[in-house]
Amino acid sequence: AFPVLLSNGDRVAGGDLPGSRHYAVFVDPWPKPCYLFCIVAGKLVATEDSFRTAHGADVALRIWTEAHNAHKTAWAMSSLRQAFRWDEERWGRVYDLGQFNVVVVDDFNMGAMENKSLNVFNSRLVLATPETATDYSFESVQGIIGHEYFHNWTGNRVTLSSWFHLTLKEGLTVFRDQEFTSDLNSRSVKRIDDVRFMREHQFGEDGGA
Repeated sequence: AFPVLLSNGDRVAGGDLPGSRHYAVFVDPWPKPCYLFCIVAGKLVATEDSFRTAHGADVALRIWTEAHNAHKTAWAMSSLRQAFRWDEERWGRVYDLGQFNVVVVDDFNMGAMENKSLNVFNSRLVLATPETATDYSFESVQGIIGHEYFHNWTGNRVTLSSWFHLTLKEGLTVFRDQEFTSDLNSRSVKRIDDVRFMREHQFGEDGGA
């Protein structure tokens, strides 16, 4: 019923069990708070690629989707590779495991979540094709993929000692994804978009009860 089993870290073993069951073993050597633990089990298909880090290590990249969405992942994979490279070149942050999995499903109510090495997204945020998506949609996918990946260092490895730090890791990672989008596209347009969003949403919230 659930042929794909995923969790944090690198998959090191797997196989069949009696009674038509199966198992997978994942090893994540990095300490993390409980909100970053994740398990995914389901009927999913993978788009696969790889990335060679600045340290010379090869990282297996996989974007898992339901079968009917498999043809919409190419830009998300390209964006993921861009995020890996940009974080190395701009911030000196190199990915620290051998595998990185992204799960994209139609029914995920959080929108996006940066679980260590197993990012999970609602499909409306990261699936795009040239036939149906606008330029703005492509830039948005790029930024969202980058944002959740950048949490690997700002939020996951450098993590929270209390929930009061939530805004710190989120604010810093938002800044990083803004810089990512600015460097790869138009810095002026990105700044206008961000200021417009703050004026329309954040200013009203800060001025309210």
